[in-house]
Amino acid sequence: MMVAQMRRALILTCLVLGVSAGLPATASASYPWFNQDEMRFESDAALRETFIVDTAPGEIVSRQKFLSQPYSSFYEGEGFDRNFFTWAPHATVGDEYVTGKGWTRCASVQVPVTGGPSYCAPAAVNFGGPGSIREDVLTGNFGGYKWGETFVYEACGCWSPANTAPKAAPMPVIEGVEYEDLNADGAREQGEPGIPGWKISLFYGGKEVAATTTSASGAYSFQLNADTMPVGAGTYTLKEEAREGWHLQRAPKSIFLSFGAGDAHFEGNDFGNWQSATISGHKFDDSNVDGTWGEGEEGVPAWGIQLSNGEERSTDADGSYSFSVRPGTYSVNELLQGGWRQTTPGGSGAREYTVASGEVIAGADFGNVCLGGLAVEPVNDSTGDPVTGLEVRLEEVSVPGILENELPLPTTTTGTPSFEELLPGTYRVVVFLPKGGFTADPNVALVEGRFAIVKEVAVGECETARLPLHLFTQSTAGKVNGGVKIALPSGYGSSEFEFMTRSGSPRGTLQYQDRAAGLNLRTTTIEAVSVSGDVASVWGKLNFAGAQQRFRLRLVDAGEPGREDRFELTVAAGYEAGQGTPIIGGNVQVHS
Repeated sequence: MMVAQMRRALILTCLVLGVSAGLPATASASYPWFNQDEMRFESDAALRETFIVDTAPGEIVSRQKFLSQPYSSFYEGEGFDRNFFTWAPHATVGDEYVTGKGWTRCASVQVPVTGGPSYCAPAAVNFGGPGSIREDVLTGNFGGYKWGETFVYEACGCWSPANTAPKAAPMPVIEGVEYEDLNADGAREQGEPGIPGWKISLFYGGKEVAATTTSASGAYSFQLNADTMPVGAGTYTLKEEAREGWHLQRAPKSIFLSFGAGDAHFEGNDFGNWQSATISGHKFDDSNVDGTWGEGEEGVPAWGIQLSNGEERSTDADGSYSFSVRPGTYSVNELLQGGWRQTTPGGSGAREYTVASGEVIAGADFGNVCLGGLAVEPVNDSTGDPVTGLEVRLEEVSVPGILENELPLPTTTTGTPSFEELLPGTYRVVVFLPKGGFTADPNVALVEGRFAIVKEVAVGECETARLPLHLFTQSTAGKVNGGVKIALPSGYGSSEFEFMTRSGSPRGTLQYQDRAAGLNLRTTTIEAVSVSGDVASVWGKLNFAGAQQRFRLRLVDAGEPGREDRFELTVAAGYEAGQGTPIIGGNVQVHS
């Protein structure tokens, strides 16, 4: 039982036959039996009690005001359910739901008054339409709410005693999932996991009314219980807590609920977040040109690495770099520098990656080899001037690794004898002697029937190998003579010789016999004699197989008793004797 103090009150009560009321003598102008100062209703314990909504004369009471009364205005326990007034579907309830079903129309109850006739109870008011309450004296149907077999009259505001449905009113549910948006596209796709333990807050009318944390599957749910939170019809918004390192890609829109929403489920209010992915690697000096970062190979600092979205990084002191990126597909390129060739990744020179949220790509390495060069520097020892216009050929001997020189080899130049952008390796340089040019260089060979200086040169990374060559055009003062016996592949040969330079003119004779081959050679012309220390070089012509052929003779005086002396003869016709081996008899005498 409840007693309410009131001024001009709208009384909503469940009145059934057998309910009695004690009424004071004071009466209102409209209802002489109605005391506006105090009213007491009694009811059976199985029925519900009265609650009161204060009104002013002629006031239209909004539904919001009706629902906004303090919880103490409701009968607790099995009494009025605020959720029922908020969410139950609206229905017009007529006499067919009243007569014989435990209800009696409030306005039809006869209330005996002591000493006077019976009058209708003052409960003849109800909702006159959406959003308002109006007076309606004994006419028309009552607006009400129905859920299952449960009815609540808007005028009476109580449960049906004959109710067989659950007394808990249906409540709308707002739910969704917090998930990791692996590809950052704003849509949840198969394989994108829910994120547990993430705080989600519910806001109504701009104020937080509830909060929860996501389950192990990332799911969350809010049941709009008007008895535990200040909610009703209106706009709801959802917010997630901010987390460092996470980026919000998808957020639910605002949700508008009207009265009578019932047990509707508002699903799919998902939050999608992603973490930055990482693409990292190193720039290294692939000194052995094998395409892998091997032991002893160092990182290259201050090298530009570019991402397809336009970002650039400069490698650190150890050659490392790193990009933090949004999930997606990227290509990574190095910025090429002159004097270097890429060994890895090869192909287009780019690395392609599709990265998901939080994914870490390591080992996006770029390997390069630093190119070298070769400069041939011929000098005329007779004048001290550089020699120009030589025919110089460059050939590969050994260039290890997975790359090939971009300069097609062999190649020949008659201009400046220098070669750029060579891969590290060993090369052969062939310098053909010009007409009137001679050399004392020991590395003289016949190449295609022509005398040439032939040398092998190692070219390293980031360096230009220099090959100085010495030629002469004038004979030097000195004298050489002797007689020797040399070993030949099929026997032995013997020779007597004497050469000198007098008044700048070379002269001398050479007699040579290859007894196994039946050769008997004798010089006809001496073109040049160079004497330097214990070495002499003689150039000229001799008769060979009935024809004049150029020859070159290199003589080395290794001291007494002459066992290490050298006699090395080369004839342009292709004949050679004594190359690289000491004599087996005789002696060579060189006098500067």
